[in-house]
Amino acid sequence: MESSAPLLANLFLHYTFDKWMEKTFPHLSFVRYADDIIVHCNSQTEAENVLTSIKERLGDCKLELNERKTKIVYCKSWHRNAPFKTVKFDFLGFSFQPRPTASNDGSMFLGYDCSIGIESEKKIADYFNPMIRGWINYYGRFRKYNLMRIFRFFNWRLIKWAVKRYKRSYGSMQKAGRWIRQLAVSYPGLFVHWQHGFQNA
Repeated sequence: MESSAPLLANLFLHYTFDKWMEKTFPHLSFVRYADDIIVHCNSQTEAENVLTSIKERLGDCKLELNERKTKIVYCKSWHRNAPFKTVKFDFLGFSFQPRPTASNDGSMFLGYDCSIGIESEKKIADYFNPMIRGWINYYGRFRKYNLMRIFRFFNWRLIKWAVKRYKRSYGSMQKAGRWIRQLAVSYPGLFVHWQHGFQNA
């Protein structure tokens, strides 16, 4: 019975939320994956009214929102530049926020885009770091620089993994490579081998 619980919950939300949204707010688009939901609104006032209606709807169905995760976010960019406190949100492991973006002619402008979230980065590092630490502690006792070949291959596999796992954000070895190099500069303590000077392996 436990294995059917997610399916039953998804079916329940399909009728209590999806169908209700389509009927109550037919002009709005939304995305739902299990119980994680994004609703796209056209103004702050509309977003506040929709959020109130959703709370009431879920309450009628004996459900409630996760207040810690629920928030109104302003998707700030070059053509949406009003002052607003919250301009970032995470969804399914991705972080959505304003980012410098290059146009076709090479000039930069403020776009609103997604990339892998910090929490997802930490989960990846938590998975690999115990193994990396063991390699360095054992094989790095003598001539640690010889491990360069191993970590060059490991970094390449990270890039290849990013291409496959995060197709929407990276999609190519070149883009994923830039992301890995940026990570190594911005968060040198993320992976153990980066802490030992193998960022550019």
